[in-house]
Amino acid sequence: MTFTMKNGAMRASLLAWSLAGSTAMAATAEAPPVPVLGTAEVQATTTANPQHPTVPYANLWADAEGHTHVAKCELNGMKLLSYAPPAAPEWFGTPPEDIQSITYAVLPVGYVGSWHHAPGPQWVVTLSGQWSVEATDGQTLVQGPGDFQFNADTSSFASTPGGKVGHISRTVGNVPNVQLIIKLKPRAGAVYAGKPCAV
Repeated sequence: MTFTMKNGAMRASLLAWSLAGSTAMAATAEAPPVPVLGTAEVQATTTANPQHPTVPYANLWADAEGHTHVAKCELNGMKLLSYAPPAAPEWFGTPPEDIQSITYAVLPVGYVGSWHHAPGPQWVVTLSGQWSVEATDGQTLVQGPGDFQFNADTSSFASTPGGKVGHISRTVGNVPNVQLIIKLKPRAGAVYAGKPCAV
């Protein structure tokens, strides 16, 4: 099974979620207006329930047997706040973990990262190009610009010596893939294993 997140199907910021409806961006002659969240899924959800918007993301997780899977999840519980008064309010969601590091990565054309698991809980945001993640159950997640995923497969392990563990990463297409990786400090008592949607 392959999960394909179309261009911008999960467009969002991990720090602030602005909904188009509360502020309008003026069109210019040089460029069309840029949608703030920009996805039909998010806009539909917001229209149906403007008080509690949700943002879709993908989650790579490991079960108790060490196998990895891909799940489609949603961020919710956001609050409408003004980040910088007197600017109009925006929807904000803050993960409970602190950030350990922020890294930019460029996967070259033809890149294949053999079986491995994430070094810890982390968000991976695709900035440009495309890449895929293959889980041990055979599912493949393909992501492009604006898509993001949570990597929670650190507890994955091989069921046999030399067996598959974690995931394989690959570039897709004929351009490099640029990523923003936000590694989190594991929260005391936090359990990511065995949860399709850990956030």
